[in-house]
Amino acid sequence: MDFGFLTDKEIKEQGPELLGEYFDEEQAEGASYDLSLGEEVYISGQDYPQRLSKSNPFVSLPRGQFALLMTKEYVMMPKGYLGFISIRFGIKAQGLINVSGFHVDPGFEGNIVFSVFNAGPSDVVLKYGEPVFMIFFYKLQHDVDKGYEGESLHQKYLPTKLVTSVKGVSASLSDVDRRVSHLEVTSRIYMTLLIVLLAGLVALFLRAILG
Repeated sequence: MDFGFLTDKEIKEQGPELLGEYFDEEQAEGASYDLSLGEEVYISGQDYPQRLSKSNPFVSLPRGQFALLMTKEYVMMPKGYLGFISIRFGIKAQGLINVSGFHVDPGFEGNIVFSVFNAGPSDVVLKYGEPVFMIFFYKLQHDVDKGYEGESLHQKYLPTKLVTSVKGVSASLSDVDRRVSHLEVTSRIYMTLLIVLLAGLVALFLRAILG
């Protein structure tokens, strides 16, 4: 092909060169490839990233929290290719939203990091090595003159700077609900006191006039 999106057949043919040792033909479908959840995960509010493995494969992402997820595959994007990335529909349907970038630059090499937010009603449970993300490969008409040279080049672990940026605890939906309820109760108390105060002032005013 001259340019355009790679089909599953073409992804299977070029898979090892594009996705490294963890490439699996079964994860190529249509015009996309399903990327798997890697070893490192960080959830906002935690002290450090946690490491997943075959013996410790599950991670639960609390609702209302941000998280950093890394792919298991080491993506190697040629200078003549552009990648488009997303979260698989089944995961998005649970409320997990990708709040990071949506493309992979020509010339990029490394494990891809997704910054996500759980906007769903429940915690989202993910498993190490299972398909969570997806990537579309677009072949350009010509190679770019200068490939990606940013700080994420050749990354294999979650960047410390990125972990620090989401380290603060975000308010969960239950926390927000409790705060709103508390505010409503407090507002009612203040309104009642204001009414009583105004009634007392009116009574004193009337006494002064009539007395």
